[in-house]
Amino acid sequence: MFLVPSLAALAVLGFGMAEGAVPVSFALSGRQMQVSADRLSGRGFGLYPVVVRSANGRRHQVMMLTMRTAEIYGLCQSATVDTPLGRYVLRLSAADRARPAPVSGLGISATDVKADVDFGSLVLNEDARTLGSAGSRGDYGVGAAEFTVKRVRVHAWMVAGGTLRVKGLKVAIGRDVPTCF
Repeated sequence: MFLVPSLAALAVLGFGMAEGAVPVSFALSGRQMQVSADRLSGRGFGLYPVVVRSANGRRHQVMMLTMRTAEIYGLCQSATVDTPLGRYVLRLSAADRARPAPVSGLGISATDVKADVDFGSLVLNEDARTLGSAGSRGDYGVGAAEFTVKRVRVHAWMVAGGTLRVKGLKVAIGRDVPTCF
């Protein structure tokens, strides 16, 4: 009964995101999620430490990954959620893995990242404040003017972005729906 209104709202949100009309902002209350991509490339990469709070007030040390602009191929986001009917996987993914999903102003609060990276104009130990508004002055940061990342696997607390355009967004929920990885 509670699931039907939630799915309807998710479908409207998903449609709006797929059409580029809704800016993306996900926050999963007290629960991590998986984010994966086959490949992404773009400009303006940053990585620096921040603390985020989950809905229960707990603080979590994470790495903030930022991208000024990028194109993402094979995008997937999944989370295991508790419902009145039991545990389900909620999954959002691009239907066409070969078509890029352009993003701008993307930020990911990650606890771990696995990927193959290629950075251009890399700066290690850049002041974190110069990489994003959430960075603290004097904290360690990694910056790159250009980047290509392949086989991305991220556990994250939140993904937020200025814009994300996905043509053919697929949204699924179910006990038999697979997670992204």
